[in-house]
Amino acid sequence: MTEDDLDYYTAAFQKGGFRGPLNRYRAQGLDWERLPQLSRLQVHQPSCFIAGTLDPVRTFIPGADLYAAPGANCTDFRGSTLIEGKGHWIQQEAPGDVNRALLSFLTTLG
Repeated sequence: MTEDDLDYYTAAFQKGGFRGPLNRYRAQGLDWERLPQLSRLQVHQPSCFIAGTLDPVRTFIPGADLYAAPGANCTDFRGSTLIEGKGHWIQQEAPGDVNRALLSFLTTLG
C-alpha cells in the first residue's frame, strides 16, 4: 500500500469511523437467522471469483473452506482465481493479478 493509499483510507475512516464496518461483521450471524431465503438465491449473470489464499474469511467456519465452491449459487460461473499469499484486500494487495484475472474473465464474455 502506498502512502497515498494509506492517507486516503485514514481520511475515510476519520470521517466515518469504524462503527459501520464493524457492525456489518457483528451482524453477520443475524443474516442467516433473519434472511434464510438469501442462501437459496442464484446469480444468473456471468460471474467469477477472485480472492487471496490467506483471506481470513476463507476459514470463518472452523474446519470448512468457504472458498471451496465459489460458483455453487451461480448458473453461469466462469471460474475462480485464488492468488497465493494474499489476504482479504486482494485488489489492494495484488492489483496486477486481480486485473489479469478480470481481463481473463472478460474474454469469456465474447
